[in-house]
Amino acid sequence: MKRAISLLLIGSLSLAPSLTQAAPAEAMRYFSAEYRIYAGGILLSKVELQLDLSPSRYRVSAHIAPAGLGHIASNSHVVATSTGGLVQSQFVPRHLDLSWANDEGVKSSFMRYQDGAPLEFVSGYAPTPENQSVEKVDIHSIGTGTTDPFLAMLAPLQTGKLVDACRGQRSIFDGRRHASLTLTAGRDIAASAHDYPSRIPALACRVVWAPIAGYSKRSMARAAEFPPIEAHYGRIGDTRFAAPLEMRGETRYGALSIYAVRFFTEVSAQDAPFDIQDYVYDYEPDELDDE
Repeated sequence: MKRAISLLLIGSLSLAPSLTQAAPAEAMRYFSAEYRIYAGGILLSKVELQLDLSPSRYRVSAHIAPAGLGHIASNSHVVATSTGGLVQSQFVPRHLDLSWANDEGVKSSFMRYQDGAPLEFVSGYAPTPENQSVEKVDIHSIGTGTTDPFLAMLAPLQTGKLVDACRGQRSIFDGRRHASLTLTAGRDIAASAHDYPSRIPALACRVVWAPIAGYSKRSMARAAEFPPIEAHYGRIGDTRFAAPLEMRGETRYGALSIYAVRFFTEVSAQDAPFDIQDYVYDYEPDELDDE
């Protein structure tokens, strides 16, 4: 495998003297991307991503849909939107909305943060008995510096160098499950040395995933069996963020890979965040994707 303060601020500004000038709006930049997910070389899903950035805030919205032979295995759509602030190119999450739809209907979750730390998680989904976790996660123990699985695809470049994308550890929490990623940078890959659609320099990266809590007994037991994930990162435009051009790893379902068919392209304006209601009745594909 997701306001009231704004209203108070608007109200307080309306009480300011008429000579007070409103602060200029921050410049927002918009990017969009599209990925394909393959299992054993078979196309299963596509992922559409929106990224909005300003000097002090971000929004990431993602839509996962069946594609290719994935239409046969599943008719589920997943939508996630994360919003928050940016402090020295570090994400400070404020809210995460997660929804999914299939022939059984629509279910949704949300997670609220305070000062970047998860504060509350509410979900309309109950895990099946075999997916029940061995150890429950105390949301108040997670703390700051943790991102959700979708936001974790983006890597801040603290010194402005691409190598920052693959250094240190990251903590991931989706409301139920807590895991860590340990990243180690590898070789630089020149734009002329790869065949990704985006002809930009890349960086090879080794990623080790380790479950901490909230996972089933089977997942916890098998975690150490899988080799590290191999990823190639590229810079998003001229920003201080990077994202994978490709990721390859082993799962209990076999080899899995994620490939950017359209890496983060800057656009002049962004559509509204993805909405699960747009996919509630979109269960029968008009045609199979052939990428």
